[in-house]
Amino acid sequence: ILPALTLKEALETTKIHSVAGKIGTETSLMTVRPYRAPHHTISDVALVGGGSYPQPGEISLAHNGVLFLDEMPEFKRTVLEVMR
Repeated sequence: ILPALTLKEALETTKIHSVAGKIGTETSLMTVRPYRAPHHTISDVALVGGGSYPQPGEISLAHNGVLFLDEMPEFKRTVLEVMR
C-alpha cells in the first residue's frame, strides 16, 4: 500500500537504521519503508531516543515509514507527553 522509497528517502532511512545497528552486513540500502509498532510498555527514551549511549528511538526508526501506536490510552502518561 505504501509507495516505494525514493533514492533520497532510502539513503535517509538507511543512515538512521545503520546508526542504530539495525542493518545487517548483507543489506546495503533499505528498499522497504519501515513499519514500527512498539509495545505500550515502551519507555520514553526507547520511543524518542537518547540514553547514556545515545541511540535513535522508535520515532526516528519509523522515519519515511509508519509508526503504529496501538492502544494509545495504554501508553504511560510520560510517553504521551514526550510525543506531544
